[in-house]
Amino acid sequence: MPIELILAVATFGFVTSVTPGPNNTILFATGVNYGVKKALPFLFGIMLGLTVILTAIGLGLGVVFVTLPGVYEILKYLGFAYILFLGYSIIRSGYKPIDGDTKLFGLFEAAFFQFVNPKVWVVMPSFMASFIPIGSSLEQTIGLVAVFLALTFPGALAWAVFGGLLKNFMADAKKRLIFNWVAGLLLVASMVPVLFMS
Repeated sequence: MPIELILAVATFGFVTSVTPGPNNTILFATGVNYGVKKALPFLFGIMLGLTVILTAIGLGLGVVFVTLPGVYEILKYLGFAYILFLGYSIIRSGYKPIDGDTKLFGLFEAAFFQFVNPKVWVVMPSFMASFIPIGSSLEQTIGLVAVFLALTFPGALAWAVFGGLLKNFMADAKKRLIFNWVAGLLLVASMVPVLFMS
């Protein structure tokens, strides 16, 4: 496997994971409100969801979007509806005291979210089409996907860590309320461009 291809996949994985988007907004907000440790189940759920989706695309699921474009449209609007719910949940958390027993977005919620996250369905097929050479062996495909996921993890983790660093600063209820409103609205705004993508 050419080292240039491995480096290109690694760069793509890190850059796409570190740029703003719904997953990172939730990781950042969770880090600010509850700390990095509480954000980890969501992070691992992202990785689980992406692994399943990349496997499905590798097995031919991408053909569904080509032959039935209406499926992508349905996913897009389901995803936006779910993002509205998540944005509302983040905003609402600003009105509650920080509590160790608070129910947060966990592993399975995060994994499910990847299936209705339109940004994922833009990035993942692009990755497979652009970086997995036609006729690649199973071993080569698994290796490149593993590199992509390995570099996606630290990029996403950085958002939770950055949020965790601000946790003490945001301990004041008024600051946290303002932050959660901004984070919730940014989460929704991050998906608005996707709604207008064909």
